[in-house]
Amino acid sequence: METGQTVWIIIYVIIGLAAVSALVKILSKKTAPPRKKAPAQYVSISAQDNLDTFATVYDLGWKPKKELLTGIPPEVEKVINSIDSISPLITDLSARLNDPDINPKDISRLIITDQGLTSFILKRVNSPYYGLVQKVDNIFNAIVILGYNEIYRIVMEERASRIGIKPSREEWIHANLTSTIAAYLAGASRIGVPGGTMVTLGMLHDIARTIMLQSLPQPENGFSHDPRERLRQETELYGIDHATLGGILARRWQMPERLSNAIGRHHWPMFWPLREVAQASPDVIKELAILSISDIAAKNFSQDITGTYIGDDYYRFIKKQPKIESILMPEITRDLKRIRHIGEVKHGESGAPREGSDRE
Repeated sequence: METGQTVWIIIYVIIGLAAVSALVKILSKKTAPPRKKAPAQYVSISAQDNLDTFATVYDLGWKPKKELLTGIPPEVEKVINSIDSISPLITDLSARLNDPDINPKDISRLIITDQGLTSFILKRVNSPYYGLVQKVDNIFNAIVILGYNEIYRIVMEERASRIGIKPSREEWIHANLTSTIAAYLAGASRIGVPGGTMVTLGMLHDIARTIMLQSLPQPENGFSHDPRERLRQETELYGIDHATLGGILARRWQMPERLSNAIGRHHWPMFWPLREVAQASPDVIKELAILSISDIAAKNFSQDITGTYIGDDYYRFIKKQPKIESILMPEITRDLKRIRHIGEVKHGESGAPREGSDRE
């Protein structure tokens, strides 16, 4: 009898503990503080930040217009009308590079349909620029050895050269530095930007600048090293800046609208905060953040300028500290030095004319 009573006592105790536990859970849910909303998608500012400094970064005396140009100055229009459209192969390759199932055989088959392009690539790959021990005799092996991005950059150079756009040494180096940094940041930031897209933008973002240099009159004392001041000078001299003209060219070449917008607006982050640019260009804000920072980092690497030039909000957006050292990481500086060396060897002292004081 006593044993039975003991069992029932144990059962009652267990039931009582379970009831208390359930009551505690119910009360804790009711009294729990409301869950805080996640930080803003584009930028967060901590209590330790200097809000006055953040607010005045973009308080500038001059800014380019945001409005889409409906017309191009006649002198500039005449120049770009004389330029043939760039090969659609560029857009096709860019799309394929963004495919996670990319295959060297598919890319090589696409390239070898053009004998001139194939010959150009093999000649470049086997040149002293790369210092390969064994000669490469086919595109497939060239892709395997050098990688997709390197082959793509060579293709873009050949396609641009075919329509008469031949960059100077500084421009060639800057385009390749920018595309390399942009491809690295696309992967490191993990914000959902395809590496192939960033290679394309890095190579083409200043293509209109090359056209201006080749075909339009230059200021007597050259352009300023400061990228903001240069845009102002171009606007006053030509009635349009190279970024805006590049976006117009990309549209005429029937490149995807996202790429055209990114090229045309790649200097916006120097003038407006990320939230504002995101409202105007929500579809390409990720590309703009990476491209603009890569552009500035490439100029810093070449010692053309010093400083970030872009607000902290953009660096935080791509998960980087707002300093150039956080962009020019050791894992890519070796490639950047190699690109600089290739550019110097490729052009040489007797190569394409330098821009004097302008080394942007």
